[in-house]
Amino acid sequence: MIAVLGSTGTIGTHVAVGLAQRGAPARALLRSPERAQSPLAAVRADLHDAASLRRAMDGADQLFLLTPHGPAQDLAEAAAIDAAVSAGVRRIVKVSGGAPSLGPNGASSTAVAHWRSEQRIEAAGLRFCFLRPSYLMQNVASLETKAGLLAAPMGRAPIAMVDARDVAACAVAELLLDEAPAQAWHLTGPAGVTFAEVARLRGARYVDVPPRLAARALRRRGASPFDVDHALRMAAYFASGADGAPTDAVRRLTGRPPRSFADFLSDHPQRKAAR
Repeated sequence: MIAVLGSTGTIGTHVAVGLAQRGAPARALLRSPERAQSPLAAVRADLHDAASLRRAMDGADQLFLLTPHGPAQDLAEAAAIDAAVSAGVRRIVKVSGGAPSLGPNGASSTAVAHWRSEQRIEAAGLRFCFLRPSYLMQNVASLETKAGLLAAPMGRAPIAMVDARDVAACAVAELLLDEAPAQAWHLTGPAGVTFAEVARLRGARYVDVPPRLAARALRRRGASPFDVDHALRMAAYFASGADGAPTDAVRRLTGRPPRSFADFLSDHPQRKAAR
């Protein structure tokens, strides 16, 4: 049995569908299962209620772990990992951060939280698979173009962006290989893509915005101090070129090449046109 924690987000939705399509024994762990529209059977599990997590994982051999981004992410994942150990889960497949961003002095507090969770899983003696995706192509969808311009503080270095659907496909492949060896995979698209190329493919021109102006724009939109800090730190990380080299991990895990950014846009034509 596979317990799926994080089945309603950008990646997790595709994981749930993939497992359901393959008839895998799996259940979605949700805070409000009565309102869920999941292809998997849903059970109640609250990251702030250890007992509910333990009950929801009862009888599960594996846990797919993906928790909401936020200042308490490391605490939420610690609760899930501890509950998994208590419930007798033998293996965790965790969606983590981009490999170069991780560490005790990682690129952002979220990257540090991912690293802490990985360390906690290994220290617990669980078998694991850490999926470490680069920048998700779906993140570009939240960036609007105005007057033919795409403004962002992302620098001019290439980023090996990956489609969330490919990350999910890797997760499904690993979850169906219960006896796979413990390993970490850095998931990327087929090539590094600059934001200038992103803008051109969307029919716009890229403007590299200074961080202070980007922070002001984020605050005007109601972003929290945590989200502003995270966005700017990760923008600086990507702008450094640290995550621009593609890997063959998606092909090795799924048997097919990862989608390119052009593929992503062809599947999301509404993202092509400048607004």
